[in-house]
Amino acid sequence: MPELSYGRHELTSGQPAPDSGAGTAHPAGRDPADVHELRTEVGQLRRAIKSRPAIDLARGILMASFGLSPEEAWAVLVKTSQGTNIKLHHIASDLVGTVQGPPLSELVKQQIAAAVGAVRAIPPENAAPPKGPAVT
Repeated sequence: MPELSYGRHELTSGQPAPDSGAGTAHPAGRDPADVHELRTEVGQLRRAIKSRPAIDLARGILMASFGLSPEEAWAVLVKTSQGTNIKLHHIASDLVGTVQGPPLSELVKQQIAAAVGAVRAIPPENAAPPKGPAVT
């Protein structure tokens, strides 16, 4: 399997490299700080992968409900998360859950309404340009 480079770390198939120092206390002879950093990053990536579907669904709900672009829906989720001090993936899961479950809390409803209003208040000339190829 080819080596993959990610930042300053190399990821391999799990086989020790010839000069890896296999048998030492740390994987592949790495500095303990690097090993800790990689483990932390892997944990964060795993959480991101697990929460991504709910976030994408929540963006879709906001887009359909308020006529927002994908970027605007993302901005609403971020602003709501910051305004309520609730992690974005929890906001997303709660929003998705309202489709067939209990309604959102008043605090979250108010923050979503405020965030949608703030996003809509940005004049089009100041908004981020759309991503992807230009449609003529």
